[in-house]
Amino acid sequence: MKKNLFSQLPLAVKLSLMISLLIITGISVLSIITLNKQHDIQNQQINDFSIAMAKQLASAMREPLFTDDSLSMQLMANNFAQLPRVLAVTVVDTQLQVLAKSGPDISNNITAHLTHTVQQSLKSLSQAQDNGIVHAASPIDFNDKTGGYVIIALATDMLSSIYQHTLRLLLWVSGAIILLGLLAAYFIGLHISNPIKQILNATHKISHGNFQRMEERRNDELGQLISTINKMSDGLIRKQQVESLLDRFLAKDVASQLLQQLDTVEVKGERVDATVLFADIVGFTSMSEQLSPENVAELLNEYFSYFTLCANMYFGSIDKFIGDCAMVVFGAPKKNAQHQFHAIACAILMQKLTGALNKRRRTQQLPEIKLSIGINSGPMLAGVLGNQKRMEYTVVGDSVNLASRLCSEAGSGEILATATACQQALDSHKISAAANKMLRVRGKEKKVKTYLINSIAREHQLSMDSLIEDILSQNTNLSGNNGQ
Repeated sequence: MKKNLFSQLPLAVKLSLMISLLIITGISVLSIITLNKQHDIQNQQINDFSIAMAKQLASAMREPLFTDDSLSMQLMANNFAQLPRVLAVTVVDTQLQVLAKSGPDISNNITAHLTHTVQQSLKSLSQAQDNGIVHAASPIDFNDKTGGYVIIALATDMLSSIYQHTLRLLLWVSGAIILLGLLAAYFIGLHISNPIKQILNATHKISHGNFQRMEERRNDELGQLISTINKMSDGLIRKQQVESLLDRFLAKDVASQLLQQLDTVEVKGERVDATVLFADIVGFTSMSEQLSPENVAELLNEYFSYFTLCANMYFGSIDKFIGDCAMVVFGAPKKNAQHQFHAIACAILMQKLTGALNKRRRTQQLPEIKLSIGINSGPMLAGVLGNQKRMEYTVVGDSVNLASRLCSEAGSGEILATATACQQALDSHKISAAANKMLRVRGKEKKVKTYLINSIAREHQLSMDSLIEDILSQNTNLSGNNGQ
């Protein structure tokens, strides 16, 4: 259904139109009532005046009529006709015979109006108006005897001019009030719609993540609404800060999952098939003895940032940092069908990046950093573990413990993986690896077959080299960019 034109107008225009309509309607009704009342008053004044004039002439005609003094009646008629607004005078007897007249012949008006009883005739004649002329009649009485009638015709234009003047004045005043009302309606509409526009713009910016406060300069309902929006914006800013902080402590996928389940987070886990990578800095204990605590923290932050970047490149999540060791999970919490290969590719990228960084450290006469990496795949429990007061998202299980053991068994610069973790990549020729010794694990009767990872397929090698060159050329401090 198409929207009508009014619904598409801006709010200020709608308010102006509605207020203007109310003003115009009110002024119009008031003007019509006033004009009708004024018109009625004017007609009553004209009738009263004409009857009074007719009665005055009838009183003067009493003696000449009853003494049959035709000359005096004619003179009186002529003199009365000279008065302002008097157009014609006619004196008739009870048989409607003209006894005296002055001015135009109004006998037609006599026969038209004096055809019924005398009282009805006089009443209708005294109210007769036609084309700006009013006719009035009055009986000539003496001792309760009617000897004839006086009929006069008066011009009403001068009396009507008062009404016309009042009409023009009323129209001018009404027009001025309506014009002022329209201007007032426009400014009232702007006064109400401007803060609404500001609120709309603010909410639009908030919906796009641009949180900002609005100026609070009103104490009415709109001011209360602005205050509420400011509080909501402050809350969203706080929420954004919490999310940003959470991303720095947890992997992005883990943080997103927890934020989506704020009201239902429980201490529990789910069984998944995933791959775990442990990367440890070899000889870090002896190295840290030669460095200040600040230098130790700076070194760890730098390399943990590199580890995070490598994990993100292959869809891994940093589970935790344990001293100088990083634990990376592939395939949880976000499922990944190639989690084994991605874990191995991430380990190779870590070793190659560390080697490239060591070249720079040698030029700066700094000690080189060596990594030992262990990888294992298998079933494990992933989820929020701990208690209601202290929770942590992690993976646990025998497969995780085995990966940690492999990291301890791996030598400096080596990547040691179980057959479970690398067999699929070996079969598809994505990596090359050498069989290593069978590893005896506590609690297991059978020894675990392990492989030393040597290299990755050429197409993946080229992308790694390009990435390492970008990191070294930019010399970016990646510390604190976890999950970005």
